Amino acid sequence: MRLALISDTHLAPVAAAFNANAEAAIDWIETWAPDAVIHLGDVTADGAEDPDQFEHARVLLSRLSAPLHCLPGNHDVGDCPPANGTKEPPFSSRRLAQFRAALGADQWWFARDGWTLIGLNSQLFASGDPEDALQAEWLENELAAVRGPVALFLHKPLVLETHEDTPDHPRFAPLEARRRLARLLADRPALVVSGHVHQHRRRRIGVADHLWAPSTAFLLPDSVQPRLGDKQVGLLTLELSPDGGWRAEMVSPAAMVSHDVLDHPEVYPQVLEMKRSAM
Repeated sequence: MRLALISDTHLAPVAAAFNANAEAAIDWIETWAPDAVIHLGDVTADGAEDPDQFEHARVLLSRLSAPLHCLPGNHDVGDCPPANGTKEPPFSSRRLAQFRAALGADQWWFARDGWTLIGLNSQLFASGDPEDALQAEWLENELAAVRGPVALFLHKPLVLETHEDTPDHPRFAPLEARRRLARLLADRPALVVSGHVHQHRRRRIGVADHLWAPSTAFLLPDSVQPRLGDKQVGLLTLELSPDGGWRAEMVSPAAMVSHDVLDHPEVYPQVLEMKRSAM
């Protein structure tokens, strides 16, 4: 099975530079012709505050021919704890309903070529919303019936280095969710794929392989975020074989531009203050 993975497109009518990079990704994906496309979240620049951005994103992404499976990110539906002073809006069921209406289910599964592919809404983790418990129960029931390898997709990476990393950091899943997922995946071959960090990295942690997808939209400079992997705009291809093997490659189409988020106050006015603080 051949999958194209895109993440952190940050689409909005005002985000012309980010829209153009997403269009370059779509053009490349159409040439490669995957079996499906998975969007790992932060589809919109700020759909959590401006729901009209969802329709803009839906129209742009409708150019994809392959089936599209989307997951929500913090810019789409708000963030889960810990916020740690990031000023992100909190997760809300209202924002999630807006995401679902425009982009479809926020959790899903399908099986092919011996693999079970599961999409999770990481923004529910530790949110206190009843859907967090429902999602956890749904996942446990689904995995109980699976015997082959599992590929798990979500917006936030589960871990930086280990499932016991402390203290909790807003870039990664909360400790409680990490421990629960580690327990569920402990006895099976697993691949965990995420976005959110705007960096590409692959690492084996415990019994699972963890793969980070880059952003198509922009880079976060080292003054804003530590360098944890490769900082480059692009997308990933992922090929899953029936024997449980997999192969991933990063692709940066020639038409993509490596934007620095600090250069785009038209999308995120708050970067002006960040630039002043760095001077």
